[in-house]
Amino acid sequence: MLEPEALQGAFLAASGETQALMNHLGLAARSAPTAKLVFESDLRASLRRALQFGRQEMVSVETSLSKDGLLADPTDVVVAGKTKKAQLAVELQWHPRSEDQAGFANQDIGDMVKMALAKSRDVVEQATVVVAAPTRFWRWLPGYAAEHVALDLLGANSEAPSSAKSSVLAGPSWDFLFEGNSDKELPERLWSQLLDRAEIRSPWAEVELRLFEVKGLGPSIRPR
Repeated sequence: MLEPEALQGAFLAASGETQALMNHLGLAARSAPTAKLVFESDLRASLRRALQFGRQEMVSVETSLSKDGLLADPTDVVVAGKTKKAQLAVELQWHPRSEDQAGFANQDIGDMVKMALAKSRDVVEQATVVVAAPTRFWRWLPGYAAEHVALDLLGANSEAPSSAKSSVLAGPSWDFLFEGNSDKELPERLWSQLLDRAEIRSPWAEVELRLFEVKGLGPSIRPR
């Protein structure tokens, strides 16, 4: 497993590179589709470079953690291990700057479910999710999460981890997680903790990045 300082340092370094790009490409930052396309891929590349620095093990992007199921979908950044088990897996979500806040939050939880599954199946030593969203999203989240239990995972902080039963994923809002793949069983509980945060500010956009550690706890169950 990577030392916490190494992971946090790479996260902050990648945030700094993305800030520099946003300062340079101000017009792109105004456009929702272009901003997501440019800055999400830049953050992914910057994080890969930062994690690769001084490390012999390969750091790759868009790498599958398994041959089937949810883990077959490419994971944004993966740090290889000395064995088949990866040291670290990172999923990234960059807010598209639309008003579909609930849809974006569900995609974030989808990434957390995937990383919790990777951790519980012991294919990674450490599983994380980076969520990049404007201030208005983080202000909106607590009120919405109060009535949608799974979204508490996005409200976790460094002192108070959050968890939710995976059975809350049984509703139709989560069909996208299970359609077209063979994964029907998840760990009994999903757990997250905030590791670090960083702000990106420019005249065109303000984005807060949050880095979460994710785990799956308990035996496997079928949430539906």
